[in-house]
Amino acid sequence: MSFDKRAFWLDMLTKRELPKAAAFVGFELIEFNEDEAWIKAAFFLPPEATNPGGDAQGGFISAMLDEVMSIAGSIAQDGPAMAPTLQMTTSYIRPVPVGVRLIGRGECVRRGRSGIFTRGELTSADGKLLAQATASCIPRPMDW
Repeated sequence: MSFDKRAFWLDMLTKRELPKAAAFVGFELIEFNEDEAWIKAAFFLPPEATNPGGDAQGGFISAMLDEVMSIAGSIAQDGPAMAPTLQMTTSYIRPVPVGVRLIGRGECVRRGRSGIFTRGELTSADGKLLAQATASCIPRPMDW
């Protein structure tokens, strides 16, 4: 029996209970491409994610980017897999508002046997770049 990558990830990202961290940042799948290994998702940060200035605290911005990049790295692999982040660098371009719809996009830049390299962007709903990141991940098959 062959592995249906699209059906597997559609089920994982829409029909199952989200991990608590993904739920906290309001993850919602928009679309993904299993052949090109990219994902686009919406986020909606709760008021608990604010810094003293009233915008999103940097760790939550990184968490949203980590979600889309890790999923892109997972989708890039054959079979059910995860891509835990080994190292990540985030650039904060503009203040990120809380309580509004944000858009994250992650993609696999390169997939190797022992490492996966990803990049991601977080934008406002109108397309203004708010933050960007790169990461290296470890390929890990999942027992499913």
